Amino acid sequence: MERDELRKALDRDELDYPALASEAGPESIDDLEALVAEDEPRIAPKAAYLAALIDADGSDRVVDLAARSRHDVVRASAAAALGSLTQGRAAPIADRLLADPDAGIRARTVKSVGLLGGEIQGSLRKVADEDDDPGVRALAEELIAD
Repeated sequence: MERDELRKALDRDELDYPALASEAGPESIDDLEALVAEDEPRIAPKAAYLAALIDADGSDRVVDLAARSRHDVVRASAAAALGSLTQGRAAPIADRLLADPDAGIRARTVKSVGLLGGEIQGSLRKVADEDDDPGVRALAEELIAD
């Protein structure tokens, strides 16, 4: 799938992400990265989420780029995408998003990585103990306890 085709497919209001991931395939990761790099708030979040669903070499690179966006909607999409990555790929991105200034993004990150286990559990413990937002702290505590 060419980049322009990907852009058109992602510019719809309702997407069938699993079908699009299957159609686009691992060879689309570089194009998805380029779409996230454009930092367009309508396309970039969808491109990041799609890259995570494809879960190929470079998927984490695309999600990490989205996690660094100046747009909260793009960072929120990166947070939601973390649950589709392996624990090892998700952990460093999760650490960045767990320190995001937006409490909603931190909460979305906690929800996405709460069940991944491994080293992320230490990061969740820190959030449960230290986050500025009581709701985010409670959510992290709940997921650690499960």
